[in-house]
Amino acid sequence: MMILTFINKILNLSIENNVIYISDNLGFIYALDYVSEKILWAKNYKIPFRSNIKISNNNVIMANQNNSILFIDKKNGEILKTIPTEENVFIGDFINNFAVHKNNVLFLNTFGSLYSLNSKTLDINWFLNLNDTLDINPSKIFRSNQLIVSKNKIFVPANDNLYVIDLLTGSIIFKKNFTSILKPLVINNVLFSIDNDLLIATELESGKILYSYDINKKIAEFLDTKKKRVKLKSIISADNKIFVFLNNSFVIKFNFNGEISEISKLPEKINSMPIIVENQLIYLNNKNRISIIN
Repeated sequence: MMILTFINKILNLSIENNVIYISDNLGFIYALDYVSEKILWAKNYKIPFRSNIKISNNNVIMANQNNSILFIDKKNGEILKTIPTEENVFIGDFINNFAVHKNNVLFLNTFGSLYSLNSKTLDINWFLNLNDTLDINPSKIFRSNQLIVSKNKIFVPANDNLYVIDLLTGSIIFKKNFTSILKPLVINNVLFSIDNDLLIATELESGKILYSYDINKKIAEFLDTKKKRVKLKSIISADNKIFVFLNNSFVIKFNFNGEISEISKLPEKINSMPIIVENQLIYLNNKNRISIIN
């Protein structure tokens, strides 16, 4: 008797010059020209990928579920270098995360370690661990969200704190006693984060909180309805607005002052982190097909 096993495929993607690089939780990576709709190359590295994808100095950069960093030639998909980092047996929802700033590649793994690497030499500059419970319980699940880099500072929402770290040295400049359940944004020297359904704006120079607004309350006031809790998916900035994407495919557009300007719905359910390229919103729908919206 044949037993069929169905696996839910989880995809991550990045775009450069009309080419979409896609990795999945089966160990495959593809390069797809979305204009000609042709697959340029496809590789299977057997170990599931578990990270976002970044591109720097002709390298496609990602990590697998064993927390190994892979530098891959974007022309043909061949591995240029593999760098192992600490594994964590107990893994939660957080996936390995990369950010790129010039020749610096920042990598935060599920163990709670932050690495700085040089994308030209493929060497490690420095690393530090942000799992503040490591000494008490090494197997405790590390929680974080996507890190970002701005003006030689790294912003890491890890566990219950938001860390601000010097890009060059890896030293912690300061940390706030709130985090961000979604990737934070830095706009005009202001950090926008979301924690406990609150949209928080923090001035970076002084560390002063400019405002902290209840997103559910703001939506209820805008629609003139009863307050209900929404499920948040992702946040990006475009057209001088903050776009907050919900799980039900609605998009909330906030002005930088925290007031809602518009609420709309996407034509298809969103199933990935959205990307904006040349005024086009690109994402994977619930059938893992690419949707492109002007």
